[in-house]
Amino acid sequence: MDLTRNRVLVRQSNQEGESAMQAWKRGAAVAVSMVGVVLGLATSLGSGDNGEAVMLAGEAANWAVPSGSYSDPGPTEGGTLEIRGVGTFRYEFAGMAASRPDLFAEGRFSAFDALAQVAARGEVDLEYAYDEDQATYVVQSINGLDGWWYDVRLPGGTLERTALRMDSYPVKDDALVYLYIEDPSRLAAIQTSFRNEVARRTSGAGQVVVPTVTIKGPRSAVTFRDVLVTSHGVRPDVFRAGAITALDVLLSLGEQGLIDGLELTWHAMLDGTMVNHYMVDWISLPDVLGEKDASCGYMDEAATEGLRGFLTPHSHATTEIHLSSDLEILVAPEYVEWQWLCAAS
Repeated sequence: MDLTRNRVLVRQSNQEGESAMQAWKRGAAVAVSMVGVVLGLATSLGSGDNGEAVMLAGEAANWAVPSGSYSDPGPTEGGTLEIRGVGTFRYEFAGMAASRPDLFAEGRFSAFDALAQVAARGEVDLEYAYDEDQATYVVQSINGLDGWWYDVRLPGGTLERTALRMDSYPVKDDALVYLYIEDPSRLAAIQTSFRNEVARRTSGAGQVVVPTVTIKGPRSAVTFRDVLVTSHGVRPDVFRAGAITALDVLLSLGEQGLIDGLELTWHAMLDGTMVNHYMVDWISLPDVLGEKDASCGYMDEAATEGLRGFLTPHSHATTEIHLSSDLEILVAPEYVEWQWLCAAS
């Protein structure tokens, strides 16, 4: 496997010499005294190049990876849009209009933008509208038919069954956006989930508070209640300031002294495909610690309880190409779960 990656270690210590988890269990306030970040320069496993490590440490008010340390150069060409029963089309990033400039950085686009471009060229008849109650653009009909949903296959990956807002799913060169008429019960569950998220965020005065966050480690699981999640600006190359991703959930736990440390890896390439994203290799938490394994890592699931039965369980590990947690936009999910998964031998 050709895997180019950089290791980023974010860890916390406090002046009393005890772990943050121990302090939390006592109900004590945990003071963050230092955040250390170890940055290993890009290295390809098996190449014999071990890279170069850099240590950054100092007083910090929150957990954060260094802004701009790693980034994706952005899409320049385009990809494929397939609509079941209608046809296959090409979308081009040149001249593409951004439906969510409030969310995406300049030059970044969503799966919905790809569909809207094909419709703007007159190749399909698309009716859509922005639904404030769902906080997303909703496809009302394509060529007179309703009930559409979408999946995405990122380059080098497999088609992933999504339950994310189409206008927040980032696409890149050679991605396939696949639309089909969804089972009515699943589509209704997705839309209800979106409405519940918006209502929860509104009731919290715009704050994102996740009622249940669970970390399922190699040995056991631990659950945190009512976790306030804030943006840490991990991907300014893709999203506007203030965007909250699934990775922000873990960074917020660390900021609040609820986990001891977090090990991330920046993947530039996987199996010869450019991916440019962070993956979660390890969460330092005494109650769930087990034995580290280079072929394993943490994968997330974020949704509302009413949608849980309609989600497809993760069948891949961190070594397989998929939408990573640093690129998964959250609105106000009812739960977020992190599960330890390993690649098939």
